[in-house]
Amino acid sequence: MPGVAQGADGFKAVLSVFGYARCYGARRMCRRFAIVLVVCGAGCLWRSYGTIMQVHLDVLTETADKLCSVVESGRGPTAAGMAEYVYPAQRAREFMRQFNGYRDRKSYQQFGVLVDRYETLVHEVDAARAQRQLGPQDVSHLHSEREALYALAAEIRVQLKSGH
Repeated sequence: MPGVAQGADGFKAVLSVFGYARCYGARRMCRRFAIVLVVCGAGCLWRSYGTIMQVHLDVLTETADKLCSVVESGRGPTAAGMAEYVYPAQRAREFMRQFNGYRDRKSYQQFGVLVDRYETLVHEVDAARAQRQLGPQDVSHLHSEREALYALAAEIRVQLKSGH
C-alpha cells in the first residue's frame, strides 16, 4: 500500500493499522488510546489493592489450616508437598512488591507481619519434617499459630474496610 510505514518502527506499524502512516488523526487517536490504557491500568491496580489482598489473606489462612490438618492427621507433609505451602507466601511477597506504593498503609504493614508469621510456621513444619520430629506434640503449637494468623487477617480486613 503506498504511503504505509515500512520497516520495524513499531509506532509506524501501529499507525498503518489505522491507514496511512502520515495521517495526523491516526497518530492522535493512537496517543489517546495509549493514554486511556495507562489510566485504566493504573485505576485497576488502585481499585484492586484491597480485593487482591483479601484473596491473599484467604489463601494464606486456608493453607495454614490445611497444613495443620495434614500434621494433625499423622501423615505429615512430604518433601515434595511442602511446595504447596511455600508458594502462597511467595505470591504474597510478589503482591507486596507490586503494591509497594501502599507500604505506608497499616494494612500493608500488618500484611507483611502476617506473611512473615506464615513463612515461619511453614519453615518450622518443614524443619521438623526433615528431621522426622513432626508429631502430635506439634499440633497445639500449630493450632495457636493458625489462630494468630486468623486474628491478624481479621485485623487487616478491618483496616482494609476503613481504607488503611
